[in-house]
Amino acid sequence: MSPERVMLWLLAGVTISSIATWILQDSLFDGATAFAILSCLVAMIWGITRYDTSVKFSGMGNGGILNILSFAVVTAGLTYWCIAMYDFPLVGSIIGSISTNAYIWWTFGMLEPGNPTA
Repeated sequence: MSPERVMLWLLAGVTISSIATWILQDSLFDGATAFAILSCLVAMIWGITRYDTSVKFSGMGNGGILNILSFAVVTAGLTYWCIAMYDFPLVGSIIGSISTNAYIWWTFGMLEPGNPTA
């Protein structure tokens, strides 16, 4: 089966499960949230399985283990700060922290001088 066909099946599964969540929970918001979270999960898995292509098209090189560890530590710190200072919910804090840090790390990686990868 071609990779494009696999992606179509995965996205069809995400759509069906999101509609089922909407119907079973009787909440459009829950269905939309399920669709967003499952779509991000499929995209992350797809990007991990095609790591070389993902790195090439994102424009970032290999940052190494220290970069990954510092990303995790800063994300955990920002999550704790959002919960302690602003009383955010746990899941929202984690998603917001990961999104914020991913944007900052990607921006820094694009601005860093070096050999362009794209």
